Amino acid sequence: MRSRWRGAARSVAPALLVALVAAACTASAEPSPDGSTGVSSTAAGRTGGTSATCSSEPGAEVEGPTATAETYDIDGVQVDLVTYPRPDYEGRPWSQWGQGIVLPDGRHLSAMGDHLGRDGNSFLFVYDPETRQMTRFADAQSVLGHDEGDWGYGKIHARMVSPSCDSVYIATYWGTRRGIEYGGSYSGDALMRLDTATMEVASLGVPLEQHGIPSMATGGGLLYLEAAYPDPAVQRDVGAFAAYDPETEEVVYQSDDPDHTGFRSILVDADGAAYVAGPGSGLLRYAPGDELAADGELPQGWLRAAAPPNDDGSVYGVSNDPNRFFVLRPDGGVEDIGPAQGYTASIAVHPDGRILYVPGAHGSSWKHGASVFAVDPETGAEEALVRLNETAERELGLTLGGTYSVVVDPERDRLFIGFNAGTDSEDPWGEVVLASIQL
Repeated sequence: MRSRWRGAARSVAPALLVALVAAACTASAEPSPDGSTGVSSTAAGRTGGTSATCSSEPGAEVEGPTATAETYDIDGVQVDLVTYPRPDYEGRPWSQWGQGIVLPDGRHLSAMGDHLGRDGNSFLFVYDPETRQMTRFADAQSVLGHDEGDWGYGKIHARMVSPSCDSVYIATYWGTRRGIEYGGSYSGDALMRLDTATMEVASLGVPLEQHGIPSMATGGGLLYLEAAYPDPAVQRDVGAFAAYDPETEEVVYQSDDPDHTGFRSILVDADGAAYVAGPGSGLLRYAPGDELAADGELPQGWLRAAAPPNDDGSVYGVSNDPNRFFVLRPDGGVEDIGPAQGYTASIAVHPDGRILYVPGAHGSSWKHGASVFAVDPETGAEEALVRLNETAERELGLTLGGTYSVVVDPERDRLFIGFNAGTDSEDPWGEVVLASIQL
């Protein structure tokens, strides 16, 4: 399908550019037994793993409360908008903090949580763009076990990742660390694994006791975790970097390096090595068999979000304080691309090579019209592709506050954005809205 968002040809290769952001899977056309051309998915080995063929057969249906999206034509762009069917109790506030993922069959998996500490809970949702149905089908407490009155799992903050075609890994995070208590059913935050064929969710337990998991990535067949420790005496996040082997279900490496900071994003290069934020604009690098150690720095700011490597091995990311886009080249060199218009917590890359983002992640995207911007990585020039807030306010009665989840499905030319939203136009929280955009 030819995108309506046309751009000049880029040197950055398009086909697998953002596969892992979307689903750890990209498309390759293969003849079906009847001679027609069907679409199968191939797990991208761009983070050091091995490629494997993913089935694009539909996964199991899920059951639970549902909501149906309405379709709007916004300046010639088809946009489906749906408010998440959240549970009917008060959150503090209901919100979405982690990046979702596209399943091999094209459905979008994401989460929202109640932001509570004691008895906190987070819920999983799947959206089918064919039927425009959003379904709430699982929750962390039910999967992990929970005793009433214990601390809980009020956020899913880390991005969902898929190191292989058949599984998606999901990490919990405390809703608040204030007054946090360990004991009973809560000894720290946990990992869960979703089977993409059956849609069943299983507990993998707590990988690092008394730590939360705000950030996760995959590379070299491993899960990389940033695991924060809630030390009230320290005015910044501290904790561990860990590598987890999903085959053995064990932590195979842990570093408590005090220079590790940020705890919001793990960049993975084409060799499967992981980078996390260090002091100032510095980066710390881990490759299996080595130690976490200083290795390079960003042009400005600290690491906030990154896309998976593209075909030529380049990795695009964005920093915070200041907000600027950058690219990590295969030789380890880092180049500045240009400024983002505001705080940016999630990016994706369109198959034509442009970086897609929504500025104002923490509640202020409405000031930019909740616009999706596309950045030319060669020049830093950008354009607004579609403005979503006016339609959301008019049709849903909700102001779009910001996003931590921008996900591209390059096979089907679709963009998924999860917005925190609310009825207070100056402080829009309490609901979550999914925008499903046909590119």
